[in-house]
Amino acid sequence: MNPPYLLAQGIVPRYTPLRARQNSPRLKLSDSALRAMIDFLCDPPLTVAEDLSVEQAIDHMFRLGVRAFLVVRDRSVVGLMTATQAVRSSPHHLRVVDVMTPTEDVPAIDWDTLGEACVGDLVEIFTGSGVHHMVVLQTQSATLSSVRGLIHRERLERQLRSPWSLRA
Repeated sequence: MNPPYLLAQGIVPRYTPLRARQNSPRLKLSDSALRAMIDFLCDPPLTVAEDLSVEQAIDHMFRLGVRAFLVVRDRSVVGLMTATQAVRSSPHHLRVVDVMTPTEDVPAIDWDTLGEACVGDLVEIFTGSGVHHMVVLQTQSATLSSVRGLIHRERLERQLRSPWSLRA
């Protein structure tokens, strides 16, 4: 059974809940950075409406085993809400829109740039910037970009944890 908030957004997941627990591919620093991305063409994004309560969003994160949601309004992405943001806020009487990071403030990397980068470049970006998530934007036209994927710092760290994968 699909969670009702996903159906309300018109998204029918093609995955089982707790998909975040699936085995992630092991990575080396020299691998293409594209391998570190959750590609929304293969793995549809989880979204929440901006007017959902923070308490409900935390509950959905817990049940689905995820740490971030894209925040949507009228089928457009308006922000990113992470588990850290949700837990740090006082969830009583707050809505997702009150704690999310608006799209203009979300760290992003261009799809073409990501295609030319290696995992080591992502490690440098995450280490130097201190951010925990980056959205991957794919340019559609001069004025339109779409969210193609997401890169999680913690997931990348797990993928690199194996001693053999740390070798360049």
